[in-house]
Amino acid sequence: MESWESIHTFQKVLLDCYGLWSWRLNGKLNVVETNCGLPNLFEKLLVSQERIEILREHMGQGTMPLILGNNIGLLWAVISAETAAGKELLVLGPIYTADISNQMAEQLLEPLQLSFMHKRGLIECLGHVPRMSTVQFFQQAVLLHRYATGESVHPSDFLYRVSQKGALDDLRERRDWEGGQHASFRYEAMLLEMVRTGNLEYQNALSAAIAASPGIRMKKSNPILQAKYSVVAFITLCTRAAIEGGLSAEMAYTLSDTYTEEVDSCETIGEITAVSHAMYEDFIRRVNRCRNTAGVSRAVQSCCDYIDTHPAEALTAETLAARAGYTVYYFTRLFKKETGMSVKQYIGAARMRQAKALLADTHLSVQEISDQLHFCSHSYFARQFQQAEGVSPTTYRAEHQTG
Repeated sequence: MESWESIHTFQKVLLDCYGLWSWRLNGKLNVVETNCGLPNLFEKLLVSQERIEILREHMGQGTMPLILGNNIGLLWAVISAETAAGKELLVLGPIYTADISNQMAEQLLEPLQLSFMHKRGLIECLGHVPRMSTVQFFQQAVLLHRYATGESVHPSDFLYRVSQKGALDDLRERRDWEGGQHASFRYEAMLLEMVRTGNLEYQNALSAAIAASPGIRMKKSNPILQAKYSVVAFITLCTRAAIEGGLSAEMAYTLSDTYTEEVDSCETIGEITAVSHAMYEDFIRRVNRCRNTAGVSRAVQSCCDYIDTHPAEALTAETLAARAGYTVYYFTRLFKKETGMSVKQYIGAARMRQAKALLADTHLSVQEISDQLHFCSHSYFARQFQQAEGVSPTTYRAEHQTG
């Protein structure tokens, strides 16, 4: 473990730069130290029997950091660390990932049936909670984990717990799991197995899973947060499954970061759903390609991955050859031999996939998409798109726009 002096310095940076609180809990889960000037906030916002049990369980078993959420949309990061006094917890947060008005806070608290004074106290505390993007929060949690344990982790290594169930829900969930009848778990296992094997026949399974799964259950008054929690957790699971299926860890984590950032910026359920579907298909196709292109060298595969994840860059055979460490002459011939496509054709196909995603998931004009993806003109882009997809960009957007 790093010295407490180093951790204190980092905690001060978190508070000064982001208004982000951190708390040190001893083995009895009492607050030993905090940089928060509101001493009652921790007890009012985090302490509940269910969450205390989660923290106690994590202290006893956990080594990976934990992201803990609750039914009013708050997030904490929980890090377990060994100290001279025994195992302790460092808790970062809470944060909101979106602006929450007092009116919305009241709506979120309404199902809890609190007394007027208790509700007023909570709303006052919520007014002090900082707003931060999910991506930024994960970055700070990764850094705090490094300071506290000396170990490096990736956001996809985090565990997730969302506490919001009542006693009846707990009993139902326990019965379902013990009886082996948890339908959403079975579908989840099937979807992840399709990622591991790169199974392109996934559409029917995905549709059935969507119909069967409730996602991470939260109060209906905050469906956007519910959807974001569900998709970020699903991205994490797909990332691990893809690595198990043969996708390089570097590429899998790059995709994980990219799609997590996209989810974080979504404002509607339709946008979140579109990102989730694009992510799932992307992972499956990449694993499929890895498993069926054993003859592709590491250098060429690395360039293919780079093209796929940077289609809006000004890519050329020269820049890619330099990236691979080959002459342009040797690289272009090796690329064609191993992929069956010229470098120009592969870049064009990657840009066409990105164009389809932008048409379906954004409100950028066709001209803006053409410019962003380095097509020489709007008319050339339209011709190429018509040739590849059989419809014009405008028609494709009308048929696939998600919101």
